[in-house]
Amino acid sequence: MIARSKCIGILLGACSLFAWGLSLAAPGWADENPLPEVSAPKFPTLHRNLDRASDFAPAGVLLDHTHERGDWTFLYRYERVLNDQLMRGETTLTSAEYQADYPGYTSTPLSQLSEVHRFGVMYAPHERFTLAMLLPFVQNRLDQELSGGVFDRQRSSGIGDARFIVLLPFMQKGSQKTQFNVALSLPTGSIRVADSNGNRLPYSMQHGSGSWDVYWGLTYTGKHRRLAWGAQVESQYRIGSNDLGYELGAVYQASGWLAGELGNWFSVTARLGWIKTENIKGADPALNPATSPLNDPLKQAGTRVEMGPGVNILLPIFGGQRLSFEALFSLYQSVDGPQLAPDVKFNAGWQWLF
Repeated sequence: MIARSKCIGILLGACSLFAWGLSLAAPGWADENPLPEVSAPKFPTLHRNLDRASDFAPAGVLLDHTHERGDWTFLYRYERVLNDQLMRGETTLTSAEYQADYPGYTSTPLSQLSEVHRFGVMYAPHERFTLAMLLPFVQNRLDQELSGGVFDRQRSSGIGDARFIVLLPFMQKGSQKTQFNVALSLPTGSIRVADSNGNRLPYSMQHGSGSWDVYWGLTYTGKHRRLAWGAQVESQYRIGSNDLGYELGAVYQASGWLAGELGNWFSVTARLGWIKTENIKGADPALNPATSPLNDPLKQAGTRVEMGPGVNILLPIFGGQRLSFEALFSLYQSVDGPQLAPDVKFNAGWQWLF
């Protein structure tokens, strides 16, 4: 499964870059002047510094640009992650291998589906900073096999942790821009989600961290004619443990992407991402780590390298609408297992700019 997803990810990423190469060869690339106005639709009320589809990062990258004074954006982002690979280190385990190697566990994780619907608003009261707020709605589904071959399915859904963000542009040279993002995450998501019998669900089935967290990020973007590029690094600092006595592991992320125009209104992207998650500090006293690795705070860490294609579409409707989609395929994964890990991730988004 991993080898196949690697090939698919590399192939689709190559196709995206090939499409970008075709766009470079299109008429107008060699000209120093901008493309003729008749070659693409106009966006007269779109953000003054965002006129082309390639001005936007792929769907899986949030907060990639600041606004000019008075600009508003409403956004929605959908993220779907299916963890259907049981792994230990870099190796995939079958259910039979897992049960033979870990006979003490009373359940065998089969898959976990996580869906996040993220709603947000951005506003620039001043050209020197942009304010944003994000509120997620989380839906989780866990399938596992209990002792005796009994199939068990658990679900949870609810509001996640709200985030308040300040975006600060601090360096700009021509079409190259750099910005700094800092955010405060509020513990609005529940950490006491239980099943129908009142038993606490595993850490990954909870809706939030239960702690006040500080996020920071650094984003760089640039463009030249039909080509755009960017990079982003993000991290977080958890201010302290939650009231159940544990602290979720830190998450570090980095991405780099290329975007090629096939017209002002349409662009294809290719992104390479890296994610590192640390183990949990402390433990929830209601979770017994001896029954399942999902309950073990020391079996939550992992590193993933992913790559995949995407598209951005601009529509000149009610100011400006942006639609985006991205699929990310695993190139490399290593986990503190046994642990469920994803093969493919999907991101989709909508933005209303005015």
